[in-house]
Amino acid sequence: MAHLAIALPCLPDGADRLRELARECSGPRQAEFEDFHRRLGLSAERWFLQQTAQGDLCIVTLEGDPAGAMARLGSSQHPFDVWFREAVKGVHGVDFAAPLPGPAPVQVFESADSATTGLAHRG
Repeated sequence: MAHLAIALPCLPDGADRLRELARECSGPRQAEFEDFHRRLGLSAERWFLQQTAQGDLCIVTLEGDPAGAMARLGSSQHPFDVWFREAVKGVHGVDFAAPLPGPAPVQVFESADSATTGLAHRG
């Protein structure tokens, strides 16, 4: 199973928008979010909010087929996907319908015990 971790800076009010998006995706839109994962080929997704001196960051981890999921999300016209892309754009200013401004993250380290503990996995 492939993994991806990405850190996205939040816009000035992005942390509050991220919390609201998390409430929506785990509350009234949970069934749609679970269907979104099935359709995009993701088995798990986690969001971490990290406050830094330079501003808030959202660290996202994806498991399953993250590269394929990102491509499918960018071109999908499914109503939930369009809504989710716009919500993410409001949090980070990133438009997943457009090419990302830089290369995908590159894994540079994996601990020796990750194969037995599940702490890390080279995708």
